[in-house]
Amino acid sequence: MAAGRTGAISRRMAAAGLAAAAGLGAARAAPRRIVSLNPCLDALLVHLADRRQIAGINRLSRDPQGSTIAGIAATLPVAGETAEEVLRLRPDLVLASTHTALATRRALQRLGVEVAAFGPPSTVDESLTQVREVAARVGRPARGEALGARITAGLDGVTARGVRRPEMLLLLSGGLAAGPGSLPDDLLRRLGIANAATRLGLNGWTPAPVEALLAAPPEVLVRAGGGREAVRPDRVTRHPALDRLGGRVLTAEIPERLLFCGGPSLVEAATRLAAIRDQALERRA
Repeated sequence: MAAGRTGAISRRMAAAGLAAAAGLGAARAAPRRIVSLNPCLDALLVHLADRRQIAGINRLSRDPQGSTIAGIAATLPVAGETAEEVLRLRPDLVLASTHTALATRRALQRLGVEVAAFGPPSTVDESLTQVREVAARVGRPARGEALGARITAGLDGVTARGVRRPEMLLLLSGGLAAGPGSLPDDLLRRLGIANAATRLGLNGWTPAPVEALLAAPPEVLVRAGGGREAVRPDRVTRHPALDRLGGRVLTAEIPERLLFCGGPSLVEAATRLAAIRDQALERRA
């Protein structure tokens, strides 16, 4: 009997503890000072958090060539990725990439700062999930749902309706091709575009061999330019031999900053790629 009463009491205490934890989670106040250490997370943060919540973002977000939020970023405090720089901003929440230095993340956690780490999304669905997760972390879940709905609607507006699939290759400065496993690859699929990187055996972000491009060129070659590497000699995307492909290949350009991250930039990237897709289909006719 005593053992039964003890078990019942233990179960009631456990249930009460779970209820209390749930109540605390629901009543948990939104963070008051948020620091983001990753430009892609910065681009979500400025859409999801209140301005007064943002204590700092990554300094790279001020680069107009590589960032989609450079104008907004110019009005916000910035920091590097060392724990010392972050702590000067007195955050109660830090948004980090899984690529952010582990030593920095652990140092912040040891000092009692909450750190939320996010991996780079490799599909549109993963990006939409990340939008909602970041929104929940900053205490603005309704904004995450609204932003996710706007992105979805924007993508739906340029989704391919026909069955014809032009073949396209996306090349970043430095000659990296967006292959299967990358976010742009999933975007191309949604737009009804065949990724030439698949045929060339390239996965993720992989250097594209010029010889293979010349031997079997794609129908469309999209050069992504204007990024931070654009100041360096680009021996692949600007290779003279590619220019000599002439009428065999439709060439176009897209700002590289649209391909770095998911989130709101997906809509502009999709709109531009869809316009190139439609141009390729008209060229076939």
